[in-house]
Amino acid sequence: MPNRYTTPLCMLLLCLATLASRGQTTRPIADRLDAIVSYPLVMAVQAENERSLAKGVTTRIDDGRTFVSDAFWVGLVPYASLPAWTTSPGGWEVYSYEQIRNTPVAQRPPGSWFISVALPIDAVGQGLWFGQERYELNWLPDPERSLLEADSAQRTRDFDAFWSHRLDDRALRDPAVSKAIEQYQRDPFQNWRARLLLDGLDPSRTRARETLAGVPDALEQIEHALNTQTPADEMLAGIARQQEARWQIILGRIWLIDPSTAERMKHALMRTASFGDRRLPLWSADTNGLARLAHDLLSPFVNDDTRVLRAKAWLEAQPRALSWIIDDQGQLEAGTDRLLPTLGVVSLPSTPGDSLLRIDSLLDTPDLSTVPPNQMYRVQVPVEPRMVDSMSPVIETVPITMRIGRWSAKHELIASRVPARAPFVRIGPLLNDWDLSALVNNQPLARAKPPANRATIGLLQRSTPPSRNDPLSGWQLYLECAAPNPGREGDAIEVWIGPRAYPIAAWRITPDALVETIASSGLGITPQPSVETRILNDRWVAQITLPDSVFDEHADLVLGIERTDADGVHTAWPRRMIPGQSEPARLIITPDEFDNLRLDP
Repeated sequence: MPNRYTTPLCMLLLCLATLASRGQTTRPIADRLDAIVSYPLVMAVQAENERSLAKGVTTRIDDGRTFVSDAFWVGLVPYASLPAWTTSPGGWEVYSYEQIRNTPVAQRPPGSWFISVALPIDAVGQGLWFGQERYELNWLPDPERSLLEADSAQRTRDFDAFWSHRLDDRALRDPAVSKAIEQYQRDPFQNWRARLLLDGLDPSRTRARETLAGVPDALEQIEHALNTQTPADEMLAGIARQQEARWQIILGRIWLIDPSTAERMKHALMRTASFGDRRLPLWSADTNGLARLAHDLLSPFVNDDTRVLRAKAWLEAQPRALSWIIDDQGQLEAGTDRLLPTLGVVSLPSTPGDSLLRIDSLLDTPDLSTVPPNQMYRVQVPVEPRMVDSMSPVIETVPITMRIGRWSAKHELIASRVPARAPFVRIGPLLNDWDLSALVNNQPLARAKPPANRATIGLLQRSTPPSRNDPLSGWQLYLECAAPNPGREGDAIEVWIGPRAYPIAAWRITPDALVETIASSGLGITPQPSVETRILNDRWVAQITLPDSVFDEHADLVLGIERTDADGVHTAWPRRMIPGQSEPARLIITPDEFDNLRLDP
């Protein structure tokens, strides 16, 4: 029988329990929590007092069932990477509370605390409590449910075909594509993109991974990464599975509402284009934009019509085409003195079919041409050369605008020959190859300059004075090639002389002064240059004495330079190159005004 102390004691214990629950200092970072049926809920959390995470984070659902989740710090460890078509900012690492608790926040890899809550399947419709705060859950269906919602046998077959669509084997073999997939596989927030490219993100393969027969071997690497046993790896696996399920739900819902829009979305997310012998990724590199898109498409306040409209708006915001300058002065128009710059364009239509390209320049009439989809197309536009004012030696450019439908891009073509004036003509710096982000955003200088320890710069100058009998002799090309380890095998520069596609000569020069002729016109024997090299602490230097025959019939030097260092990093001058491009751009250098001195009789 209760005594007079029982009731006050119970009240005190209840009060203490209430105060303790109200003292919960951990809460989700996101304003909305998307819970997927039969999937653990993985979420980023913030804690006012990190010491409260030592014993885990306690949550409960409406019916009172309670869960205790270990907290892990998930952070991005940046690492230096070599220039490539796609690059990764770093690798994601997971640290337990004990591993990270004594490390100040400023010294940790940028990231957040994460927990995983194993919500039971019968919790659908309930909310999640952190202490005395209730968070509504946006319950999403299991991704495989969409496979059951096709209302006829034909739609089921069409839906299966939609999910089975993946990148073709030729694209998967390209080094740029395989490199991108490798980067996605190491990123739990982007791993869904690797699966999209490799197996189409088919929901039926998510739980039945034994159906991997016929799927590229690289997919097995994902499975190995997603089925590890350590708690840290399980956290990364949980993030990856949740992200892939979100996109399976998105694509499945859109297909059930509007199959053509879903197919366009999937195509845009895995788009590649042919660049000669290469197949380069041209899918969206805007990871933040894709995260916002997923958030919108999974909103509980969006109906089917609005969801499709949002997807279409994203598709319309994708670039309609890409263009860039391949070369400014590597070719001349036959019968005239006009330059024939070469530009590249890739049409990215939202529906199959050719596109009409309009080029507006300083010519009297625009140039029109038909461009095939998803492959590089070269166009040339005649440009009247501009003379350089001797009083103000500024190289002039000519504007050009390319248009396909509502898309347009502006470029500046170098229209002046470069006069050689004493004491030298500056060469370089050589520029990194184009990358995906720079090309999509039409940013010719974005990430174009290599770091100082890989930079290549040079001079064109006279090593001996001119004479009346041999006015073109004595020209020397001096190049400094910075390198982390100068002199390593594989480092080489290539000097291209003469028009693009029809060079007078091209030589490959290595740090040990070996000269190899890699191209010639076939119209005559062009002697190899005399080369001296030196290997210093942080660079190697080449002094290249050019033969007289490098000058054309107008006494002009048509010059382009490439370098591939020992780590495979490729740079070029005077323009950036597309990976796989066979020759660099050219500039025309006129040597007749180098010193303006009278020649001795």
